[in-house]
Amino acid sequence: MIAFLPQDGSWCKQDFPHMTLAYVGPIADRSDSDFGALAKDAVSAARITGSFSLNVMGVEEWGEIERVDVLTLYPTPQLLLARNLVEKWDTGEFPEYKPHATIGPAGSATSIKDDSSYRGLYRTPALPSRLYFNRIAATWGDKRLIFDMSDMY
Repeated sequence: MIAFLPQDGSWCKQDFPHMTLAYVGPIADRSDSDFGALAKDAVSAARITGSFSLNVMGVEEWGEIERVDVLTLYPTPQLLLARNLVEKWDTGEFPEYKPHATIGPAGSATSIKDDSSYRGLYRTPALPSRLYFNRIAATWGDKRLIFDMSDMY
């Protein structure tokens, strides 16, 4: 997959917070040289956008079998241009590109609250109204190449 990575993932209840740009599907059907080409396209997509922020439009529950909560994101023209560049990699499982970041399993969004009336030592973070993306990843099975977008200029 090619995915943009947020600077802060404290709102997320999964190990690898990200916004997928293109999902490649099973790598068993691909050659090893495809990973190099995927990484090159990830860098090209990052050069189009640079570091960027997206407004969160809302929280939704998605999925047929494995239900998850997602932050839906308002795309910029640069993000859509980057998507067009890497769309050839996408498996087409979801025909319409809808920028989002998965929070975690269904119900995760309601368990993340900013309770300012709570006086204890522990306070869970609130869901963000914007996400700042400053890295891009090309992942291939267990392999991950992560590029810092601020180093690209």
